[in-house]
Amino acid sequence: MRRLAAVLLIVLLSGCGVPQDDEPRALDPREAPFRVFDDAAPAPEGDGRVALYFVRNDLVVLQTRAVERSTSISELLDLLLEGPTPEQVAAGTASALPTTFTVDGVEVNAEGIAVVTLGGGSTQVGASPRGFAQVVATLTAPGRAKGVRFRLEGQDLPVPRGDGSLTTEPLGRSDYAELLPSAASPAPSP
Repeated sequence: MRRLAAVLLIVLLSGCGVPQDDEPRALDPREAPFRVFDDAAPAPEGDGRVALYFVRNDLVVLQTRAVERSTSISELLDLLLEGPTPEQVAAGTASALPTTFTVDGVEVNAEGIAVVTLGGGSTQVGASPRGFAQVVATLTAPGRAKGVRFRLEGQDLPVPRGDGSLTTEPLGRSDYAELLPSAASPAPSP
């Protein structure tokens, strides 16, 4: 009986469609999932949607956005800066990021920290803790960066945490715990 089971297992595995190469072969980057060959690794979202964070009822809440393809961390930040969709606005969603909030670039370093270089001079300092929480929550969603550091004019920028204290250290979701709803009661996404 064991012998029959072993033979059946071998037959099933040999026909499972996994190619057998004698040597390693290079992957075609156009066929790789989630653009793994990009410098800024995207978050695998599945079903053509990405997670962005906006403000509703004074909390920073998850809102999804449909996308046609895998999205890099830089593209996610661009989507966030576009603001909520008209449907999301109609449902009471807003952005706490001022319209003067601009980003010159974002890179993920070797430690997994997204370094966001802000543009526009001192106008960035006016962003509220909720605005910075939107950026941090979006860029640190599962599968993305481990933390976020903000830079302005070549220097680390002191930004407010959820409690109002300032830091130049990399920020994570725990720095905005009072602004993010608990996992037990996620906000709906229209």
